[in-house]
Amino acid sequence: MKSLETLLKVAQRRMDALGVEATRIAQRIDHTRMQQAAILAREETEVQLAEGDVQLGAPLIAYRRRVKFQLDEIKEAIAADEASLAEVRERLAAAYQEKSKFEQLIEREALRLAAERAAKDQAAMDEIAVNRGAAFGK
Repeated sequence: MKSLETLLKVAQRRMDALGVEATRIAQRIDHTRMQQAAILAREETEVQLAEGDVQLGAPLIAYRRRVKFQLDEIKEAIAADEASLAEVRERLAAAYQEKSKFEQLIEREALRLAAERAAKDQAAMDEIAVNRGAAFGK
């Protein structure tokens, strides 16, 4: 029984660690998306400013290329993190199933032990009843 409880604790720790890892990845995705939104907002502001100034037309083209490059890198980072998050979630689901199996095994073992105890108690009661009957001549 102790070994099953130990395995259950190990499975729970594994689930906890995977949950923390999934949370970190999700936070990183959120942070990267906020960076993406900030870049897009800054680009929109720069484009509006450049529309009023002819001298900013040429630098604006180079700026927009750089922004596109940054956004492409961000999209790749988000895609990689989303793939990592999906993989961690799959491992988390597997760890949950493993933990559930240990919980079921522990429950079955407890039921088996309770049934054994009940059978032993009943046998003892039966023996007492037989001995009493023999002592009183019945």
